[in-house]
Amino acid sequence: MSQLSQALMSEASLGRMLSDRAVSRLSATEIREAIADLVVQGRMDLANALGDAGISLYPDSEDMLAMAALLAESRQDWTAAEELLAKLLLKQGAGATVASWQHYIRVLRCLCEWQSAILITGRALEFYPGNPALMAELQSLEAQLGDLQPMDTNETRH
Repeated sequence: MSQLSQALMSEASLGRMLSDRAVSRLSATEIREAIADLVVQGRMDLANALGDAGISLYPDSEDMLAMAALLAESRQDWTAAEELLAKLLLKQGAGATVASWQHYIRVLRCLCEWQSAILITGRALEFYPGNPALMAELQSLEAQLGDLQPMDTNETRH
C-alpha cells in the first residue's frame, strides 16, 4: 500500500481528509496508484474523493482520465465515464489502446447509444483492423441494433 493511501485511510479514520495542499504536491501517477490501493482495500468513498481531486489537479493527465473513468464506471455514472473516456481517447490519439476503445464502446452501450457505439467501434477498427475483441463488439452491436429494429408489418403478413 502506498504512503498516500495509508495517510488517506489514517486521516479518514479521524474523520478528516488530506489537505488540498498535501494532495496538490502529488503527481498524477502517485494519485492513480493511491486510488488503486484504496479500491483494493474496498475504500471506494476515499478512492472517488481522491479521483475527483486528481482530475481537478490534472485534467489532461492520461493517468487521471483513465482512473477517473474507471471510477465513474464502477459507480455506473455512465455520462461522466463517457465524457472522461472521450477526452482520454482524444488525448491518446493514434496511440489509444484497444482497452480504452473497449471501455468507451461499453459505456456507450450502457447509455443505449447503439449507433454511436457502432461508429466508435468502426473508428477503433481503423487503428486495430481485424482485432478479435473489437470485431466481437461490432458483431454484438450489429445484432443488438438488429433486435431493436421494428418489424416491417409487410413481413408479418402472409
